Amino acid sequence: MKILKYKKGNKNEYIITTDDKEYELYDDLIIKYELLLKKEISNKEMDKILKEQEVLKAYFVGLKAISIKLRTTKELKLLLKKKGFHEEEITYALTRLEKEGYFNHTLYISSYIHDTLLLKVEGEEKIRNDLEKLGFRKEEIDNELSKIDSNIYQEKIKKYIDKKLKANKKSAQEFKRKQLIDLLHKGFLKHDIEEYLNQLNITDNEEEIKRIISRLYSKYIKKFDRTTTIMKIRNYLYTKGYNVNIEEYLKKDFY
Repeated sequence: MKILKYKKGNKNEYIITTDDKEYELYDDLIIKYELLLKKEISNKEMDKILKEQEVLKAYFVGLKAISIKLRTTKELKLLLKKKGFHEEEITYALTRLEKEGYFNHTLYISSYIHDTLLLKVEGEEKIRNDLEKLGFRKEEIDNELSKIDSNIYQEKIKKYIDKKLKANKKSAQEFKRKQLIDLLHKGFLKHDIEEYLNQLNITDNEEEIKRIISRLYSKYIKKFDRTTTIMKIRNYLYTKGYNVNIEEYLKKDFY
């Protein structure tokens, strides 16, 4: 086929117009095959160049993705697969990017840890698990986690619990149980959570207890005798972490 003209395209690409069609090729291929010096090219050679174009495309798409956000090889491989690249094209892209130093594990892990601590309420266990899922080895993760002051996690626990405490309507026992479970799910260490919870002097909300007893008494007394009603209320309160003298509350409200 005859090469009719060349035109500089976006960034590192040229648009080549032949008597057949237009092709967008990376300048790496333009230089490699000396296309600017040629007036003709065979279909066989163009097919070869187009295959290499797809390989290079995978590399440049990967390079752009990394320039926007740090990524692991695992993340980038998934991204390139989603974009429809074949295995050999992805392998070339990842291998070249690795050789060029774009997969700096230490930098990625360190940045991930600091971003998480700055923007989220997550402890070191969750951070470690999430990084392992991204394909990093436990040893390299622990090496960066060891540089974090443990007081940071303790301060996050304190702030989280203090905020929840302001809106608490649960019993002291139920409140502490829930905070422990929630913070364990967020990856904080049990010892750190319990240490702060044990420092708290939380008293049961009297008004909330009265409200619960009044509501349940009105509900159960319509179906059961007084003894059974009190037993059911006591059982309910027990499941919620309350241990109170129901009779005393009932006397106060003249039931």
